[in-house]
Amino acid sequence: MKGNKKILAIAVLLLLIAVSYTTYAIYKTSVAGNAEVTAAKWEVAFKDGSATLEDTFTVTFGEDDCKNNAHVKNGKIAPGATCTKKILLDAAQTEVDVTYNATVDTDNITATSGNTENANEFTVELTPATGTIEYGDATRTKELTLTVTWAGEDDSEAQTNPDKKNDADTGLQGATITVPVTLVAKQVVGS
Repeated sequence: MKGNKKILAIAVLLLLIAVSYTTYAIYKTSVAGNAEVTAAKWEVAFKDGSATLEDTFTVTFGEDDCKNNAHVKNGKIAPGATCTKKILLDAAQTEVDVTYNATVDTDNITATSGNTENANEFTVELTPATGTIEYGDATRTKELTLTVTWAGEDDSEAQTNPDKKNDADTGLQGATITVPVTLVAKQVVGS
């Protein structure tokens, strides 16, 4: 009978465990969802007037850009003359701070005809060359000025060898002068 009591005790114990398992519950709540965040808009463009400059672009100086040079037809450049063009960096639609960098490759100025070794006769400047447009700025635009100047008679080469200078300048008449310009805009990376 001792064996039966053990079996009976084990059976009662299993019955109690089964009853308590179904009677008591562990309370648990869970939810599942998604986290969403909206990416900031990036819409930055360099513009020549109303035209947006593409990945590779040509800015052409017109009559309004090459004027008020004494003794030179508007729209043309000659020794002693300057042409100025406005390029607009438009970040008005972007939702982040923007840095920009503008460079001019004065070592690779070329001409469609004539003596291109005289590229050092041209000074080219793009200002302001670097800067930041902050998202909180009122307009979020920046006007860059591209200035090309052809050295005049008062430069040292003209003084020491006027015939050589005259030949070089004459060799460029009618040529289209090309100045390599690179414009880069980047997002300011947050921390």
